[in-house]
Amino acid sequence: MDSFRAVVIRESLLGEKLPADLPAIGAREYPHLLDEATPIHIIEFPVDQDAALNVAMQLAEALLPEKYYAHLVRDTDMLIAFPNTIVRLRVGDEPGERRVRAIGRTFAIPDEQMRFLEMFDVDHPDAPTLAAQ
Repeated sequence: MDSFRAVVIRESLLGEKLPADLPAIGAREYPHLLDEATPIHIIEFPVDQDAALNVAMQLAEALLPEKYYAHLVRDTDMLIAFPNTIVRLRVGDEPGERRVRAIGRTFAIPDEQMRFLEMFDVDHPDAPTLAAQ
């Protein structure tokens, strides 16, 4: 079965730490510029399909109340964790992406940071250059 890859902004987490009991084995962290201006750190780690919903919920509970989300992605679908909220999006679902963006706006997340369908192909579609990744 396909596994997911979790993508989390360290600065989006309460205390800038993943939840202690989160199964983040094999995590890697790297710097990134959010909106080409704000330096952040991305944490990525693999997540077994069977644990994906639980991990998404743990991340949703650990996020700051505004401006951020985390997501778990695999080839055909994505789980997006907003503060205390989880949404599923399938590849190619444009109406679904519009609904997810509407939810994200309630958490003060700019549309340009919610290019979810592009994230199936490119990790950070808002990045000025992908060479650094």
